Amino acid sequence: MSVLRRISAVAAAAVLGATLFTPAAHADWTFYRTDPHVGACWTKVTAYGGVYQVENLLLNGTSTAHTARVQVHRPGVGFQSDQTYVAAPGEWKVGAVASVSIYSNDDFRYYLDGSQAVGIPANGIPYYMTHCKVTESPSTKVRQALSYGLAQLDAIYVGCAAGTYRYGTVPSTTLNHDGRTCGQTRVYKQPAGVKGFDCSGLIVKMFQNAGVPFNWHSSTAVKDGVPSVPKSQIRVGDLLAKYGHVAVYLGDGDGDGVASVLEATPKWQNPDGTWTGVVISDATSYLNSSSYTAHRVPGV
Repeated sequence: MSVLRRISAVAAAAVLGATLFTPAAHADWTFYRTDPHVGACWTKVTAYGGVYQVENLLLNGTSTAHTARVQVHRPGVGFQSDQTYVAAPGEWKVGAVASVSIYSNDDFRYYLDGSQAVGIPANGIPYYMTHCKVTESPSTKVRQALSYGLAQLDAIYVGCAAGTYRYGTVPSTTLNHDGRTCGQTRVYKQPAGVKGFDCSGLIVKMFQNAGVPFNWHSSTAVKDGVPSVPKSQIRVGDLLAKYGHVAVYLGDGDGDGVASVLEATPKWQNPDGTWTGVVISDATSYLNSSSYTAHRVPGV
């Protein structure tokens, strides 16, 4: 199998009769804000009437098994395909390709544990589902780490002063973490019951979730301690680190020359004063900057 393909930008909304549950972050896979995350992407096929081959997956970052059901429904005819698959705890599970006809105005439907997560008519697919060809990393450990990390998309950023809360610990009361005490510029709010991360906290949890010992708890520790690799040999799951920040490389799947990273960073402020933090970003500046070095986690 080839490496995970690039994760790039998509925004979804309800239109053309589509039922689209709010998407999480931007991706070559269109990820939807469910827990665990469901994802889908399409490839246009040259055929009479137009057919989209829709790939689908379930990123199970939870501690229990979950069931995905993917259907293609043709109005006035019935179901053209109906597949069900189960993702074990921490598993990245890919389903069979679903063929959705534009001419027949098929509907693509995705159910998570019996509840509909996505419903898109064929004519809405090019607008509200990302075009991609994505394959998994050949490393099971990398897939498990990414499964956990991608399931945290849109989690808030809590900064370097958040202690155990920067590893995803959920507080019982609202907290304010003063990042100014460790070199950052602001105080980060963390509401009661809301999970958050900082850059290294997310990565620690990703690899620990995959059963990989990970004892580098800061970007400095990653840069100085995790074995380095040339950027020319970087692959999915490697880390890009500088003193002050670290991100996970996701690769360039569609070959357009724009790779991506998964990272925890204060990306934008929300109305409640929190900062959305776990996001997918363009990797260009990381790859081009001499401040960032590439590192491969032992054991993957």
